[in-house]
Amino acid sequence: APRGIAGRSQLQIQPFLRRHGVLHRKASLRCRAEGWERAHEILTDFDVGQRRASSGVEGLTKGTAANEFSKNWEDREALWLSVKKLADMSTSLVMGICAGSAEEGVGELKGLVSALGLKRNRLHGMDNDGVPRDMADFGAVYIRYVAATGDAYLSGYDGYYRGVYVTPQLKDGEFRQYGVLPLGLWREDSPAEEQPNDLRSAAQAFIESSMAERAAAMSVELKVTDACEATGTVHVSCKGSDDGIAQSVAVRRWIEASLAQMPVVKKVNVT
Repeated sequence: APRGIAGRSQLQIQPFLRRHGVLHRKASLRCRAEGWERAHEILTDFDVGQRRASSGVEGLTKGTAANEFSKNWEDREALWLSVKKLADMSTSLVMGICAGSAEEGVGELKGLVSALGLKRNRLHGMDNDGVPRDMADFGAVYIRYVAATGDAYLSGYDGYYRGVYVTPQLKDGEFRQYGVLPLGLWREDSPAEEQPNDLRSAAQAFIESSMAERAAAMSVELKVTDACEATGTVHVSCKGSDDGIAQSVAVRRWIEASLAQMPVVKKVNVT
């Protein structure tokens, strides 16, 4: 079962983290050993911290506080290097992603698989008999990824944990599971670089080529702020000198109808 930090206030959490050395470990938490032992030690240290912090806490508070624990863990680089070390040495690898939405979960899956150089195959659970599901309002998800096949399985999730379980099997055959590790650790490979998003680029290009003239006539500026290829959702910012026009129902419907001409776009959110 997921584990987390106790339901303490923000003022209580910081002293706890310092007391257990969470905020002052960066110099010592480096995965530089040739073997797997140092990586195992670092990830176990994280797990032990969560268990100690969650003693006596149950239910919603446990999950919510676990997310706070992850957010305040200072040396994310050490965690990520440890995950990479064990993934590289594993004979099999399974990961479980707990995310607040399908968009967030699929983004995390793509980031992990790409950064770890793992096999890609089908993502199950995003369609009904071949018909894409509208995942925009699906809610929290759990995605189970199996490295041996490259398949991933998405399902609804009613828990409050947000993070990743990593289960590598090494040559000794022993069961090891780490987590819930923070989301986005894979960004430690290139934290300053924005991950490419082909749908966002394509939607922006469509706006500039097919919608710019009319937008200029209405004195509004359209910009794609985000997009999820897995759900086909595009988020568009609409701003103008006259907020009444920019935020009107007519303009919103025009933007939605225009972008819906793109076959890959399933839903448009205008802000």
